[in-house]
Amino acid sequence: MITGAASGFGRALAERCAARGMRVVLLDVDGDRAATEAAALAAANGVEALGLRVDVADGASVDEAAATVGERFGLAHLVISNVGVQLFASIDRATDDEWRWLLDVNVVGSARVARAFLPLLRRADHGRLAFTSSSSVLDPASRMSMYQASKFAVWGLAETLRVELAGDGIGVSVIFPSGMLSRHLETSEAAQPAHVRRPIAGDGDFAAMHESNPTMAQFLATPEEAAAGVIDAVLGDHRYVVTHGEFREALATRERELRIAATEAAKENR
Repeated sequence: MITGAASGFGRALAERCAARGMRVVLLDVDGDRAATEAAALAAANGVEALGLRVDVADGASVDEAAATVGERFGLAHLVISNVGVQLFASIDRATDDEWRWLLDVNVVGSARVARAFLPLLRRADHGRLAFTSSSSVLDPASRMSMYQASKFAVWGLAETLRVELAGDGIGVSVIFPSGMLSRHLETSEAAQPAHVRRPIAGDGDFAAMHESNPTMAQFLATPEEAAAGVIDAVLGDHRYVVTHGEFREALATRERELRIAATEAAKENR
């Protein structure tokens, strides 16, 4: 079961699952496209596939989808919460309504998916739950405060559930995809409610982002390339899955500075 599966990274993950012979459920706010892509997956791979409309900002919609999957399949071995809408803005231009919408979809939406499908995961032996965060939390950029804050929160949710669900035998993974040639910005703009609706980025936002982090655009991949090793890693209960890009230096810098802070705290507490 994969959310955001009608196109892009979610669709590529669904393809990988279908190629393994798994029955696949594609959930997306674009229900018609989800149904079309599910039919294509079924025809190409000889598997059962179902496409459903789901709005992760609507708890009743998520619960209804979980009920449908439960009635159809009885359980879920793998749930990938691939939720993410984007808005660019400097902190002084980002409005409260924009923050509320983006956090509700990306963070609370991820929690809604986990909550609704947890009973189906518990029915499976060694269920697997994965959340799509973003490589931008490993190496952040300017003008992405709302998106990056939400993806840090998704990471925190996943870390908590990895501890919380260990006793149920459910593995929890965090996926960190980098830049992709996908419909992400297009679908993000289409998903905006009326009281938020505006262009995804304003004047200078993309330039400021690239200037603050030039490597962000150097490792673009197709969704199919990014999804290549993800399913194996999640089924193998890898805690973290980085799809592509180069983050070793950024991570080493962060780790070094955290270790310094922790060391100083330990000295003060002696």
